[in-house]
Amino acid sequence: MNQLVASVPELNTQYWFAKLELGFKKDGNRTILAHRKHHGPVRVQKMLWPEKTGVCHAIIVHPPAGIAGGDHLTFSMQVDSHAHALVTTPGAGKWYKTNLKKAHQHIDIQVEDHAVFEWLPQETMLFNGALAHSETQIHLAQTASFIGWDMLVLGRQAREEKFTQGLYHNQFKLYRNNTLLVADTLRFQGNDRFLTSCLGMNGHAVMASFWAVPPIGMRDLNILEQQLDVIRDLIMRMQAPVTLTVLDDVVCARYLGDDVRACHDAFAAIRARLRCYWFKLDEEFPRIWRT
Repeated sequence: MNQLVASVPELNTQYWFAKLELGFKKDGNRTILAHRKHHGPVRVQKMLWPEKTGVCHAIIVHPPAGIAGGDHLTFSMQVDSHAHALVTTPGAGKWYKTNLKKAHQHIDIQVEDHAVFEWLPQETMLFNGALAHSETQIHLAQTASFIGWDMLVLGRQAREEKFTQGLYHNQFKLYRNNTLLVADTLRFQGNDRFLTSCLGMNGHAVMASFWAVPPIGMRDLNILEQQLDVIRDLIMRMQAPVTLTVLDDVVCARYLGDDVRACHDAFAAIRARLRCYWFKLDEEFPRIWRT
């Protein structure tokens, strides 16, 4: 076991807590941010309505730009019935080298009937020496829809940094009507065999997951497979190392490679196609991605 994790207790110094609550609801022809409450250095930077259907695009920021040892960040988001919200971030998130304390992030998302939520954060960089613990729970009502992803980059690639010390634990759970659909856990230590094994990351620096749940009218397995066949052809032309499957009616894509921009482009292409198939919407990338 990594000596840093095994032998050094957490320091009894003050922890830093931050929380952001967001509530979206349908208001006439568009979705609005009806509830916003924050504690600590987390904010909504801006809301935009670039689509004719009134989808609310919200940009959330954490001004310190990363999570340090002892930080506890919580994001709680709810989308009311018939609303459609998209939440993203302006840049890469970071798990900084530990100060001998664990860092925590908790994400809780509630999506009501006939609502759509898109959770599209930029990539997360895991610095060498980080002690990171992340949990994401998605709770969908029976007819709710979801599109989201999580992109992890090991180390600062420009420095050819490796993850030789620390710990990373990430747990993702997706529920519908309180029934667990997906439970996905990733846990490794610095210099873990998982990082180099062909059964793990095989020496690559970028690992990412994409999850999507269609609206109730598109949950036929034959329809989903036809749609995914077209998307697979697109991914092959992009030459991206992505696998694409459907688990019951949950679409899952995985990326394993070394180019986070290629991962972002591939996942964005999958999202664009699913938006077209499921909601008759254009891709409409968040404007912040172009800055």
